[in-house]
Amino acid sequence: MGKKGIRYFQYFVEGEDEKKLIDTLKSDMELVKPGKVQVFNCVRDRLTQFRLLNLKDGTAAVLVFDTDAGSLEILEENVRLLREQSNISDVICVMQVKNLEEELVRACRLKQIKELLGVESNSEYKRAFIKEKNLGKKLIEKGFDMTLFWCRQDNGIYKSIPNEAQKVKK
Repeated sequence: MGKKGIRYFQYFVEGEDEKKLIDTLKSDMELVKPGKVQVFNCVRDRLTQFRLLNLKDGTAAVLVFDTDAGSLEILEENVRLLREQSNISDVICVMQVKNLEEELVRACRLKQIKELLGVESNSEYKRAFIKEKNLGKKLIEKGFDMTLFWCRQDNGIYKSIPNEAQKVKK
């Protein structure tokens, strides 16, 4: 029995800030395909069969990860496990070169990430980002350009993994 087409998207993201951003990109801004978002670091932690039990037939598993940390070996194990599942129709790797903050600085043409939310320091940014009620509006105000987001290929340890972000962009 062959794999069926994609009917659902399941995003596995590194942290709460990525979850907040993808929820904003899919709902408020309608820039990425809709789907469920779950915090799971796919370059640090190994997926289990149990975690995959509730995925529906025709699900594309989207692994969103930073390239400045983690393990290529663990990522490859997770991709292999996902590809073995009959309910998974595609495994899509989306890399954030080097991390989410650098992606946002590039896509919004900022000098530093603190400018996005007008906080005093880069260290305050993450807490403010997760609390932000109008993230989509803030991104638009700072000139967010989806074509500049998730568009780079890693030239470090993940260089053998293609960045397939275009598969989830609308």
